[in-house]
Amino acid sequence: MEENSELILMARDGSSIAFSRLARQYKPLINSLSQKYSSMCREYGEVGDDFLQEAQMAFFDAVKSYDINNSVVTFGAYAKACIRNRLVSLVRKFKSQKRKRGELKIQAGVTSPDDAYLTKELGTKLLALAENSLSPYEKNVFALYIEGKRASEISKNVGKSEKSVNNAIFRIRSKLKGIIG
Repeated sequence: MEENSELILMARDGSSIAFSRLARQYKPLINSLSQKYSSMCREYGEVGDDFLQEAQMAFFDAVKSYDINNSVVTFGAYAKACIRNRLVSLVRKFKSQKRKRGELKIQAGVTSPDDAYLTKELGTKLLALAENSLSPYEKNVFALYIEGKRASEISKNVGKSEKSVNNAIFRIRSKLKGIIG
């Protein structure tokens, strides 16, 4: 039985000394993977600690779940795969949150007077382009939408449910994509 297998068994039985030895041995792997994947998310702010903690937790899980009787895959390869998979998931989570924040920002309106003017101007031009494609209800919803109103506000204004307004916004976007290309 290799030394890692003995350390893994001892760590599973609760030996913090055995786990510390394993963690120290694989620290370069943990650090390099966390740095590699955190560099993919620098645009989201300081995320290095998040990735390092996630890599450490993935390593802990690898120690707990590794099959020491597996003669095909070494513990190092298994730990690397576990850490990499967890960090890829974290990258996806950050990117998903950014997309959601971007969508919320679009729905909530614009941030500066210049943006407000440009958005309204662009919206007015799009409305003119889509004049023949949109129903009267969709035109009304779109006109309020480009003013920066949220679906809840639009629904009160047009006397329809918020779901109806959201559906109209979806249809409007689809039609505009068809027109713009």
